[in-house]
Parts: sequence; structure tokens; C-alpha cells
Amino acid sequence: MDSSDTTICIAEQISHSYGPRSALTDISFSLPQGTVIGLVGANGSGKSTLLRILSGVQRPSSGTTFLFGENLADSEAAGRGLGAAVDGTALWPGWSVRQNLRYIAGLCGATNEQIDDAAVLVDIAAEMKTRLRRLSLGNRQRVLLAAAILAGTRIVLMDEPMNGLDPDTRQRIREVIIMLAGQGRTVLLSSHDLHDVESLCSQLIVLDDGHLMFAGQTADFVGASTMTILRMDSDATSRAQMLLTDAGIHCRRDSTGAPVVFTHEATAATRILTTAGISVLAADERHATLEEKFHDRL
Repeated sequence: MDSSDTTICIAEQISHSYGPRSALTDISFSLPQGTVIGLVGANGSGKSTLLRILSGVQRPSSGTTFLFGENLADSEAAGRGLGAAVDGTALWPGWSVRQNLRYIAGLCGATNEQIDDAAVLVDIAAEMKTRLRRLSLGNRQRVLLAAAILAGTRIVLMDEPMNGLDPDTRQRIREVIIMLAGQGRTVLLSSHDLHDVESLCSQLIVLDDGHLMFAGQTADFVGASTMTILRMDSDATSRAQMLLTDAGIHCRRDSTGAPVVFTHEATAATRILTTAGISVLAADERHATLEEKFHDRL
């Protein structure tokens, strides 16, 4: 991701360690304005640590974060316009939802009307008088998102924002993310749900064991990869997947149970199955998904 006039966040050589354990190593990228960027990686890859550093909750062991052209470590003003729904964000359990949001609004200059609007957006308006400690996990997540929307007039960081939410609210949050980008805000979305990431994010940052594996267009990461669905008798699909996996071929099953492999491995897969007495009746190609490409690359 190259910096430009529309770049609002630049991370330069960010590294962080917890004692002897390295969590991030030499991470550099930039975030453009008005874009939804996905942050993905396996558990322990450093996603949450990176988000805490970008939000100012945690300082890196080394490296620099620039927000809106200013060094986040040196300038209190650098964090203005940034909202973060990440672990470590300060909310007060003994306060009501409205008291918490009013406090956040006071820090960022938001109005009471904007507080109410944010509460409606994340479907927490009915709980405004409830103390935070009495809320369910899903409702606490809603409050955190509302606070991030209030403060994040230019950039919003979200760490697993769908956790604990019912399907209707998950869809509402997807719509909110699209709306925020349409308003010119940048959204950095960390999620294990790669279907959400693929549908929402035009750009991608991929971490692997604390190292930057990829930063760029989501379409470039997925590339022109195709998958081949191997059609066979339904009673052979489980055995077929086991044989292919044992042979080191990346294999999953589609909604019908048919094995799915990368097209460049389809010939080898068919040969293995034929040798084992399983007939491949047909082979259908389709584009690879982000989830399939992600697991193939890591």
C-alpha cells in the first residue's frame, strides 16, 4: 500500500515483544482514506497487538505510527479522529451506556444527537440507562462499536466486531461499516470471518506469526486462483477427502459434500482417487475464495 495524499495512517517498521516472545516484527504499511481494509491472520499472529498499537493503547517496542501526518507517540492531537473498538479501550462498567458514550463524546466533541445516532446504528438505544456490567457480551460489544463510531470521525479500528452478535445485528454492523467508508472514513477490520472480510474489504493486511505476509488489494491476494470440484458418488466423498489430505493436497468439501481442490492440483488428485478405486464423474471449476487462498498461503 503506497502512501499518497489520501493516506491517513502509516506504520513504519513496527515491532513488539512480550518479554522474550516476539509478537510483531518489522511491520510496515499504509491505510488510505475512505477504504475498508481487512486485517487477517491465524490466532497469535499479532493482529490484536497491532490494533492496540495503532489505537495508541499500547506502545510498540520499536517503530513509528503516523496518523494524519503526525507521530502518534509524540502528539496528543494525532489520535483525534480515531475510534477503536479493541481490547483495552476504556469503558466504565459501573456507568450506564449513555454515561459511557457521553464521556467519549466529550473527548471527541460529539453532540447528544450524534450519541443517539450511534446508539441506533448499533442497536443499543434500548439499553442507554443500563449499567455496562449488566449487559450481555453482545451488548457490550455494541457499546464499544458505538464509542468507536463517535470518536472515529476519520478512522475506525475494529477487532472482531461481530463477536457475540446475533445474525440480524451482524448484518447491521456490515451495513454500518459500508456506510462509514462511504462517508470517507477508513475502517480497519480484524476478523476471523473471512467471508465478511472478502465481502467488505477492498484491501487486505495479512499477518503470519508476527510478520507481514501481504499488504495490498484483496483481489491481488486471491489472484486468478481457481478451485476444482470433484464430483463422485456421495458415499465416496469422506474417503476421498481423507486420501487427498493424507497425500498433502489442500482439500475441503463443498455444500454437497464433494471434495474441492485447487485446480493446479486437480490432475494429481484425480490420479490418487482413481488409483484408490474412486471414480471422478465430473470436474467443475470456480474462482477461489479468500478463505481458501488464505489457508493455502499460510
